Amino acid sequence: MGKIWKVVGLILCIGLAVGVWRWTAPAPEWRDGDLIFQTSRSQQSKAILLASRSFYTHIGIVKQTPNGWMVVEAVGPVKETPLNAWVERGKFARYAVYRPKNLTEDQTRKVFATARKLYGRPYDIYFSFDNRSLYCSELAYLAFKPAGIELGQRQAIGELGVGEGAARKLIAKRAASDPDCKGLSSDACIAHVMSRELVTPVSIARDTDVRKIYSNYPI
Repeated sequence: MGKIWKVVGLILCIGLAVGVWRWTAPAPEWRDGDLIFQTSRSQQSKAILLASRSFYTHIGIVKQTPNGWMVVEAVGPVKETPLNAWVERGKFARYAVYRPKNLTEDQTRKVFATARKLYGRPYDIYFSFDNRSLYCSELAYLAFKPAGIELGQRQAIGELGVGEGAARKLIAKRAASDPDCKGLSSDACIAHVMSRELVTPVSIARDTDVRKIYSNYPI
């Protein structure tokens, strides 16, 4: 038993060392169009984490400006946030960066031109493609699509882990005021919401058109 515990202790020490190294690792060499992910501190973050089974609960698009590096994000309203402030706002300042493969300058211009047209729009608490408001991964999806890059996978909300817990409670709470549920019974409303398609942050991270170039998450 003594040898087993020594091995377990060694594994834990290695894991801790890797975690510390990643946390203190230097930032990547940024490029326009990089996708940056974090675990948000927002009230809905836990529900998104459980539903998508990922620590990535918020996403933005990195952009170089005369005022330094910014993150284009849908956080209410859609806007640019200084990169350092964006990172510090996340839980434990953890973040990961994924880079679209073979992204050209022309495509990058189209991404930011599309995103700029969406600045000022409110946050979409209903996670719907059919309204004017936007949530974080929806913004990334819509910004890249005119550039010929369809990021992530559209999937029904009911396909995620929303059967119980925080995610289910969040859906039920917001369904009560969902404009699409006007005139529907409670059960019909929930069924409608469950069939609604969305794009999660982690589905974008898993897209074959992007590759991870940096992470200070411990795993």
